[in-house]
Formats: sequence, C-alpha cells, structure tokens
Amino acid sequence: MITIIDNLLPDIFYKRLKDTLNDGTSFPWFWDYRTANDVGGYALDNNFMFSHVLYFSDDQFKSSYFETFSPILYFLDKHTSCKKLIRMKLNLYTNQNKKIIHAKHTDIIDENGKPYKDITTTVFNFNTCNGGTIIGDKEYLSKENQALFFDNQIEHQGFTQTDNTRRIVLNIATLNDR
Repeated sequence: MITIIDNLLPDIFYKRLKDTLNDGTSFPWFWDYRTANDVGGYALDNNFMFSHVLYFSDDQFKSSYFETFSPILYFLDKHTSCKKLIRMKLNLYTNQNKKIIHAKHTDIIDENGKPYKDITTTVFNFNTCNGGTIIGDKEYLSKENQALFFDNQIEHQGFTQTDNTRRIVLNIATLNDR
C-alpha cells in the first residue's frame, strides 16, 4: 500500500528547509557514483547523483544539518507508526536532458540482500518537476511538499527530470512501531 500526503509540512517549516537546500554556496552536496546499491555497497546501475546523509543508525552518523531536518519526524509520525529512525538522506538529481530510470531497489537490506520487514520508506519531494519515483509499476511525479509512504519491501526507483535543473528528495527509513 502506498500513502500519498500532500502539504506534509507547514509552509513556514517547508520554506526553511527548501531555503537551506537552495543556498548553493553553503549546503554540502556529495557526488555519489551510484543511485542504488546492493550488499557490500556495490552499485546497481551506472548512474550518479549528489547526496547528503543526514542520519544513519548503523554508522551512528549524524550530519551537522540533522537538527535542521529532524523535526520532519513529528509530521511523519501522524501518518506512519515510527518507532525508530534508521536513515535520513537527501538526494539531488541533475537535469541530464533525458529521462534516466535508475535501478530498482529496496532501501534497507540485510547482509543477504533481503529487505528488512517492519520498515517504512518515505520519499519527500522538495520540488515539482517531471522526474519522480516508480513504486512497483506506477510512476509518481515529484510534487513539492508531498510525501510518499510505502513498505521497505516494495522495490522502487527514481527517474531524472528534464524540465528543472535539479530534483531534490528526502529519503527516510523508519522502523515501524508494531
């Protein structure tokens, strides 16, 4: 099941986050030679993106920007049973003048490459464009301030936009409270 929530964040908080990301001189983006990986971190495709890991529980990692973005969890909690944050990562896709579909994947996998159960994946869009996310067999175009919630076991994939210079999404994985 996929849940779509429009206007997830109040305008004032959404604008603050968007302004942080649009400050091209100070927000640090990091080149990533892959858009999805499997066991051992091996790339599933030959595509690239820029990313910024805000939080990752396995590595006990927190970005200096984590506190800026972490209040989003309060708004997610209204729509999903969030027990624990697993990962929070920003992805930036550049316009490559063609639609590029990235590899199918699940976000949080075990040492055998199997997706963990009881985890919700959230894709939160920061801008509207003709890029988006494919979940199962259905395409969802990016719409600003919109969140897509789905089970971590459902394969998904992103695709690049051609009508905007960049597409920015926040990918969040949370352990369900069951």
